[in-house]
Amino acid sequence: MDIYRNTLQYAKMNGELEQYRESMKLNEECGKFIRHSIAENFRSNRLDVQRITEEVTEKYGFERVMLMLALRIDSLNWDGRVDTANKEWAGKIIAGYPNAEAVRKAADCALEPTHPVLLDDVVKTVRTAFRENEMSKPREVEGYRIIQTVKTPNAEFVLGQNKNMPEYYVTWYNNDRNGGLSTVWGHYFTSNDPKKNLLSAYRDLFTRALSDVNEHAAFEELTPQIGSIIRTVNGEAVRFELTDEERNGIWDMVEQQNVEDHFRELICENGYDTSSSGMDKIIAEMAAKYRDDFGYGNDDEFLGYISERDDDIKELHYFGIFGDVYVDKNDVSDYTGRIMIIRPEYFSPRNCTPEEQLFLAQSGSGCNPKEYGGMINGVFLYDREEAAIPSDIFLGAMKEEHIPLWAKEAREDIVEEANEEQPEM
Repeated sequence: MDIYRNTLQYAKMNGELEQYRESMKLNEECGKFIRHSIAENFRSNRLDVQRITEEVTEKYGFERVMLMLALRIDSLNWDGRVDTANKEWAGKIIAGYPNAEAVRKAADCALEPTHPVLLDDVVKTVRTAFRENEMSKPREVEGYRIIQTVKTPNAEFVLGQNKNMPEYYVTWYNNDRNGGLSTVWGHYFTSNDPKKNLLSAYRDLFTRALSDVNEHAAFEELTPQIGSIIRTVNGEAVRFELTDEERNGIWDMVEQQNVEDHFRELICENGYDTSSSGMDKIIAEMAAKYRDDFGYGNDDEFLGYISERDDDIKELHYFGIFGDVYVDKNDVSDYTGRIMIIRPEYFSPRNCTPEEQLFLAQSGSGCNPKEYGGMINGVFLYDREEAAIPSDIFLGAMKEEHIPLWAKEAREDIVEEANEEQPEM
């Protein structure tokens, strides 16, 4: 079913209330499925974004998935962990839906538990997959089939063909920066010689692209050559020749920095804050050890190198945090009254504390371990705040022998207060 774009008021006035309700129901299901797919495909600090993208778009289609993601990203516009390009993309997507604010409620409710860093990675991959999917389709504008494109760093120019028109060929500037087509400034070619028309159109296409490059090209500057370095002396750029020892030293420094930057980027993609104390030392050690592999191995191999230091990285980010070893592995049939452990990845690594992970389950369908994704109603033990949280956000119930004394006392106080509030029979 296509997304219903109009408002509830419009649907009522035009007898389309059923389509509106069905579309809103699918929107809600889509958001929950995205959250579930992210939770299922996040293992060992690795997010399988390709699998998530395939799962969610196959089930709900690109348009609905992108709308739900765009609305949630737009709600996180204040969050510095979300890429600026994704925020801009979200704003453009939302602008095409008059009922966006009504759909936003479903998007926020379904995707709020998902960590912004994980959500940001999924959005990037979904956007790329959508562009590739669109590019694989035959592209047409005003009946002209696009037969050639030329991209510059700042623009795209296209060449269209329509043999049923007096003007066989046309070149356009593509004003769409998101993989689509929004053509302006057409140059049309008409003569009795189709071959001459085609050659003229191609020349115009490449001329327009070259003009754009020249327009944005910087003036020629003094650049370093092999074995030299540029330094400013008395306000002027001067080239200095380097000794072999100096060249080797600079190369080692640059190579080390490149490998460190690559490791840092991969670690960030896995949701960790590389600015935390001690992380620079770990990254520098990995880069020094595997520097010779840089440029030859793929990212899977580098992620393998990172996994060798996984314990060290986790120790920096999750020192004292409750993990799988604290979970009751027995066949638990009911979470009611149990102290639950929230997954650490659903916190910002730099802000997560063990106290904030503990939650007393009181009611809800999620208290049944078989109801994956059901809501668990309860209380945060640390600040006594009530909340309803999907069950897939938890690692599980905490072993009784590992529950801190303060948490046991908090649970007793909450249960006692609840009993006091019960009316006497």
